[in-house]
Amino acid sequence: MTNLKQFSFILFSLIFIFSCKKEESNSVLGLDVQPTNDLLGVTVSDSSHLFMFTQKVDSIRTYNNQYKYLGSNQDPIFGQTHVSLYANFSIANNLTNVSFGSEPIADSAEIVLRFNGNFTGDTTSDLNFQVHLLNSLIPKNTEFYSNKTIAYSNVTINAGKGRFEGRGDGLYLIIPINKTLAQTIIQTRENLTNNTAFLNAYKGLYITTENSILTSPGSGAIREYDLDDNLSGVYVYYREDGSAASKGKSVQFTFRGTDALRFNHIKHKYSAGAHQNLYNQLYGDSIKGNQNVYLNSFGGTRIRVNIPFLKNFSDSLNVSISRAELIIKIDEALAPYTINYSYPSSLALIGCGETGTEELVWDQLETSDFIKYGGNYNNTNKTYTFNIARQMQKVITNKIKNYGFYLVNALPNRAFTAKRDDRFQRLVFGGKSNLTFKPVFKVTYIKFPYDK
Repeated sequence: MTNLKQFSFILFSLIFIFSCKKEESNSVLGLDVQPTNDLLGVTVSDSSHLFMFTQKVDSIRTYNNQYKYLGSNQDPIFGQTHVSLYANFSIANNLTNVSFGSEPIADSAEIVLRFNGNFTGDTTSDLNFQVHLLNSLIPKNTEFYSNKTIAYSNVTINAGKGRFEGRGDGLYLIIPINKTLAQTIIQTRENLTNNTAFLNAYKGLYITTENSILTSPGSGAIREYDLDDNLSGVYVYYREDGSAASKGKSVQFTFRGTDALRFNHIKHKYSAGAHQNLYNQLYGDSIKGNQNVYLNSFGGTRIRVNIPFLKNFSDSLNVSISRAELIIKIDEALAPYTINYSYPSSLALIGCGETGTEELVWDQLETSDFIKYGGNYNNTNKTYTFNIARQMQKVITNKIKNYGFYLVNALPNRAFTAKRDDRFQRLVFGGKSNLTFKPVFKVTYIKFPYDK
């Protein structure tokens, strides 16, 4: 009987203990005794209104660095793009009083540019390279823009078609130039005393392919060149005198050095074969952005993004934004990834100011926020995602006003967002009415039940 009582007591104790644990599991830190409206909860919303359309950009900053672009392409979506090159050339190593013999004779001359392997378009297409001498010096200490022009001679100095040729370990564009200029360069000694005299005499080159015949969609290519490469430059092949024994000498005038100035002139011709939906948006019909929006190469377009009701998330409560993600989807049906037209590894979403100016969003300014900002291409989902939680938090707390955003073809890092003259890829995204590739604005937040 005693054993039975002991067994009953133990069984009753176990039941009591486990029933208490179960009851306790429903109450964390005593939240069960607090009013229901005091409980904190995470809310996820992806039903925000979102409007996008494509804007034309007239010009972008183009930088005086070693990597420059040259060529023309008939893009099947964006129409024609022509990228021309302004560059001066100078005496290598700043040598002075250079001499090529008592009576030098030029045999030939050529422009040599190292092709880096980066391109857009069809590299099997022929282009018509034209070279002109500049009439004016390229100005120093100047910010160059892609619509900048410098007067040049109407006479072309190239003496034949451009070709590609392997030299050393690289592939180079070779453009022959006429012997008349070459002869003038090597025999006019007063222009060879130093680089100041040389540059005043031969002010620079304008190289263009704009007169190329682009016969079909996708034809023509725009390539990246390294002007600081050891073999890039203007070459003159000569003899020191009329004898055959002195033949085979050469001199290189370089595109690099302290005197080097070079920039791209970029022209987008949307009237020459651009998709009708894109063309309509660029010339005023923003409603067409509901189906698709277009981000061109070399900063030709940007996408205006409006998310008008951000402050509605706060209602009458304090709100903490955990994530505010804009997810945009590539329309692979309209513009699929191909060898000729690839996707950029990242993009930037920046703010729009009251007067339409471009501004960095707060999520780009601090390292801790930028780690979560995103902007990288997701190859699996064919998307780009931007987290602008910091920017949205400031909007709903009345720290800043919401004038919308710009999606631009640039690196997301704040130090490089303005640099777009090396972005040769382009993209097409779905708009808000595109059922398959519709963009999403997804907000994760917590509401605090206290007065603001």
